[in-house]
Formats: sequence, structure tokens, C-alpha cells
Amino acid sequence: MHTLPIFLVVFTSVWLASGCAIDVSPRSFVHQAEQPTPLDTTGLHSAATKDEISVGITTVEMTNAQGLTLTGVAVTYPEPVVNIVFFGGNGMAISKANGYLHKLGKLPANIMWIDYQGMGASERAEKIVIENLKKDALQVFDYASEVFPQELPTLVHGLSMGSLIASYVATEREVDGLVLEGAINGVPELVDNLIPMWSKLFTRVNLHPELVGIDNGVLLEQYHGPLFMLVGEKDRTTPVQFTEQLYRLSPSENKAMYVVPEADHGTTMKQPGTLKRYREFVASL
Repeated sequence: MHTLPIFLVVFTSVWLASGCAIDVSPRSFVHQAEQPTPLDTTGLHSAATKDEISVGITTVEMTNAQGLTLTGVAVTYPEPVVNIVFFGGNGMAISKANGYLHKLGKLPANIMWIDYQGMGASERAEKIVIENLKKDALQVFDYASEVFPQELPTLVHGLSMGSLIASYVATEREVDGLVLEGAINGVPELVDNLIPMWSKLFTRVNLHPELVGIDNGVLLEQYHGPLFMLVGEKDRTTPVQFTEQLYRLSPSENKAMYVVPEADHGTTMKQPGTLKRYREFVASL
């Protein structure tokens, strides 16, 4: 599952149209659908049924500060050992990727996942603003903290673009752990990585000010709690060196990194061995 296809399409289209200049704005970087789509949890039901696991699935709707309705799910697995607030990748809607929830759920865990504004089942604003995504994330975490069992540790888990959101939440709220999967170290570095090497000499990138300052390293330097980092061995979107750089910057005393064999971007939870490492991290909380 690749979590940045929309951005890659826009990125390539802009490059071809301009020849040598790329303008990257929040609008072009963060996927926004024209209309919300009905929430579909068929994939999760099918995966749970196949494994003969009884799963509780509750639809969650909340109104954000802009008056938009954000929609998602709260999923409960039998005898959970951890609460997870999950932040997905760019364009990663619950309805198209809810089978992923089953991978996390088998820890076992309680999971909260709300589609970002303008993605999946959530309403969109006329203009996408990064600061509003951050405010939404705090609201989602606060709600999860209220409804999930207080006696269990609660961690935030971010995949790809969601790694930036999860790290931000971890610096603003008391979390018991932080999981970064296919982490982005910064938008400038991500964009540079996606530009073909042969074109860099004659390509100029104009990043919007909102995107220039997004730096996961700065966020991680402020976070001292438990940290678990996952990255696919074959990840070309957010390569292993991104995660290694962030791991070195982290001041956390309880931190672990797992390079998942044979995995590429967004497929680390599908590989044998990942769940075992994840459980070890949860046990350390």
C-alpha cells in the first residue's frame, strides 16, 4: 500500500507542465477529495471474520473548530493491551485501507482512526491549512483519551505524512508512546527525494512557507518518551536513511528501530516479524 500516490501524480504533472519549476503548496501536497464518501469497513469485517476474531466497530463523528464533520472509527479487539490513536498517510482513507486496522488490532489493541478533513468520509474546507490539520489531530487524541480505557497505555502511531502529525501530538499531549512508520523527516527532504536525480540540476522547487518549516527532527528533539520506528527495507518514498536520521536525533531513552525486510512504503505491518517487534515495544511501556 503506497500512501503518497496523489502527491506523486500532482508532483509529476506540475514538473512536466513547468519544465524546470515546481510549486509545492499545501493544496498540491495534501490530498483533498471533491466530496466525502460513505464510510466502508468491509475490509476490516472480512479480515476479522477470516481470523475468527470478534471486533467491535463504532462509527465516530466529531465537529472540528472550522465546523467540519470529521468521520472515522473506534475499533475494539478482545483483551486489548494498548490504545492506539492512528494517523494515516496522505490520501489514505479508512474505507480503502481499513484492512490495515486489523494488522494493528491483533496486538491486540483499541484503535481510533479519523479521516483527515478532505479525505475519505470527512468533510473538506475551501482551503487546506496545515495548522488546522494539527488542531484536528489534537481534538482526535483528546476524544480518544476520554473514551478509551484509562488503565491501558495510549500511544500515537503515524504512517508517512501521519508521522508528522503523530510527532506533533506527542509534543503537545501526554502520550505513553510514539510509533512512526515510514517517517518523513521534513517536507523539503521528501520533495528532494522524489525528484529524479537526472533532473535536479535544472529543476527549481518553490515550497510554500507552511511546508518549509515542517521538520520531524525538531519535533522529536522535544519528545523524550518511548519511541518505536518502523521502515521498509525497500522503501523509496521515505527511505531507511530518513528513519535513521530521526532515530539519531531522538533523545528518548526507550527507543527502538526496526527495518522491515522486503517491505516498501506503507507495507511494513504486512510483513512477518513486525507485529512481534510492536508487541515488544508495547510491553516496554
